Amino acid sequence: MTLPNFMCLGAAKSGTTTLYDILRQHPDIYIPAFKEPHFFDIPENYKNGIEWYKRNYFRNANKKIIADFTPSYFFEKEAPKRIFKNLGRDMKFLVVFRNPVDRAYSHYLHSKRDDHESENFEKSLELEVSRLKKHENQSDYLSYLRHSYVHQGLYAQMIDRYLQYFSLDNFLFIHFDDELLQERELTIKRILEFLEIDSSVLLRTDIRSNPSSQEKSKPLKKLMNKRGWWRDVIKFMIPSVQLRQIIRNRIQRINITEFKAQQLSQEVKLHLLEKYFRKDISDLEKTLNKKMNW
Repeated sequence: MTLPNFMCLGAAKSGTTTLYDILRQHPDIYIPAFKEPHFFDIPENYKNGIEWYKRNYFRNANKKIIADFTPSYFFEKEAPKRIFKNLGRDMKFLVVFRNPVDRAYSHYLHSKRDDHESENFEKSLELEVSRLKKHENQSDYLSYLRHSYVHQGLYAQMIDRYLQYFSLDNFLFIHFDDELLQERELTIKRILEFLEIDSSVLLRTDIRSNPSSQEKSKPLKKLMNKRGWWRDVIKFMIPSVQLRQIIRNRIQRINITEFKAQQLSQEVKLHLLEKYFRKDISDLEKTLNKKMNW
């Protein structure tokens, strides 16, 4: 096996980086050093073909579990069909469900930090449908991801797309607050049992990855996002896609510092939950036969 047989689908901003850092310690799990290959969602990557994906991310994969941690696969409409076509019906999937308002707010703060958002939170939600239509018409997938605060929290819709190709038995669903935060060691054990590998292996679980942050240097951040001829020079000097991504991520990590964002009031959270998510939550609870208690 040199291609993934396990994927952590997200949801985005729901602790997937923490899970990545915990699970990659296990001797039976191979995960690329660059967390998110984005093969099955970004069209420019997918058109390179499955051999490109294997060569760039899984050339040295030789373990029982080979994993891809790309949360946007959960959101991308074409991803379930592409995964089924290229990797087969036996894939195992991990999905973490976070209160969709909390998830949207964390997503918003990330876009705000990266200078992709200028509006306040509630205004950005009101603008979302028109923005996404514009990005779709312009084939601007990255902007589509950056501004899909509500849509990436419509979990029932995303699960339904996957259930067209995969059985519910292929999935392990984790509740972010009740399980990942409150019962982390037990939850990691459940994941390892789901993957049918040794669940007695001692892993460091007190990891908190990718906390809320802000940039130390705005000029460096703008330089990292800027397009130009120098990108072609870097590609020539560093032909490995994964290595370029690793270097970019390390520079970004050096340039950020943790900060405490202003919290949403319970009143605002409940209002937004009812306005944008209640119907989808009800559908999700029916699909999973489980109350989410949001």
